[in-house]
Amino acid sequence: MSFLRSQMNAPSRAAALNSSPKAGSMRTGLGVAGAVLGLALAGSAHLERQSDVAQGVSQAFETVSERIAPSVVRIESGQRTQGGVRPLGEGSGFVLDESGLIVTNAHVVNGADAIRIQLFDGRAVDAELVGKDTESDLALLRVEAEGLVAAPLRSEEPARVGEWVIAVGNPLGLGHSVSAGIVSGRGRTANITTYEDFIQTDAAINPGNSGGPLVDLQGRIVGVNTAVADIRTGGQGIGFAIPADMVAQVTDQLARWGEVRRGYVGVNLREVRDFELARLDYSGASRVAVRSVVKGGPAEQAGLVPGDVVVRVNNRPVTTVQSLMAVVASFAPGTEVELEVRRDQLARKVSVRLGERPQPE
Repeated sequence: MSFLRSQMNAPSRAAALNSSPKAGSMRTGLGVAGAVLGLALAGSAHLERQSDVAQGVSQAFETVSERIAPSVVRIESGQRTQGGVRPLGEGSGFVLDESGLIVTNAHVVNGADAIRIQLFDGRAVDAELVGKDTESDLALLRVEAEGLVAAPLRSEEPARVGEWVIAVGNPLGLGHSVSAGIVSGRGRTANITTYEDFIQTDAAINPGNSGGPLVDLQGRIVGVNTAVADIRTGGQGIGFAIPADMVAQVTDQLARWGEVRRGYVGVNLREVRDFELARLDYSGASRVAVRSVVKGGPAEQAGLVPGDVVVRVNNRPVTTVQSLMAVVASFAPGTEVELEVRRDQLARKVSVRLGERPQPE
């Protein structure tokens, strides 16, 4: 019986113990200590995770920098004179093919008849100009050298806005340098060249970087660094690179023919204003109209007239003058294409056999 009473009284004694101020303080203290310890452990784990992420990003930049380095070259251009070679400038480039093909900007070698390439391993070799295209600002060089390391072009997958990239080259004559940033935009125009579809990036690009590669974190080239926004007009941290798909198209033709052969419609174009489109009862995305047609050219022969709004080329939509020029230029001369145009509130289709765009003088 006493045992039963003892068991029956146990809850009462526990209640009495729990109700004592000293016991409550001990329990509260232990609870606070546990909570603080838990937060500390959670915070430590969070910091470790952040550190792991930061270390992973750092290692990615280190790895891609090491991977691309052997492919990047320094370029010095000059003109031969009776007294030797007069320097014109410096730039950057990269090895496109182990056979000795090197890509750079056309403006890096404009006017040069002496081109010197410094490879990553320190060797210096002379280069010959295979061809250049001032309308895209690309040039292709060739060197005779063993052990060249080519860098892959990412020409089938456009650069994605927000992805990490690095710019590699020879800024301000400092030698091999790497800067990091992201792709800030695509499809930009800067009124630098005839054909523009620039990648915009905030990776630092400086004089001497021209012609060097813009590279993704897998070591693939997404663009060729070409220009920066003028700081005198307020531009800061805005660089432009020619996208890899254009680089592939242009360098392929330069390697084959020493020049680029583009399709040609024979029209002068202009941007259309909204009130003009309203008169045509057109609410689509195109803002491209024919200003005039070249006499005797493909457009005149096909029946295009001033005022036609060009909507599509072979079912590929166009929105700006630059996009229409780029689409037409992507076709070989002699190709027959179908243009969808808006004329007098009606949609029409016009077949045009493309001519060859005259080479710039």
